[in-house]
Amino acid sequence: MAYNTPTMWAFWGAQAEWSEATFGTIAERGPIGPLKHLKKEVDETLAKPHDLEEYADMLFLLVDATRRAGFTYDQWVEKAFEKLEKNKKRTWAKPTASDEPVEHIREETPECECGMPDCQE
Repeated sequence: MAYNTPTMWAFWGAQAEWSEATFGTIAERGPIGPLKHLKKEVDETLAKPHDLEEYADMLFLLVDATRRAGFTYDQWVEKAFEKLEKNKKRTWAKPTASDEPVEHIREETPECECGMPDCQE
């Protein structure tokens, strides 16, 4: 079926309608099942990194899990842009190999006297 407006917003709604009819409502099923399935799809995509359908599978599951966790499309997109800005401000390690992950450099946070990391005292 073709959609008149090929946007993520249209996909979000169409996927929600199909998922709830097929797998149950948000009240019946939360985000954990789709997240577990997403882990499997990541492995499939690693095995076939040039297969666009594998990326679509991951998108289906990410959208489904996000929605089933109670987030709206607008919240999801807003958080993605917030995270992009946060990532732009971080310092990133230099890639060591073409197919290895690159992570940001984590600054050490001093421990509180209570001994708990991340304590805000």
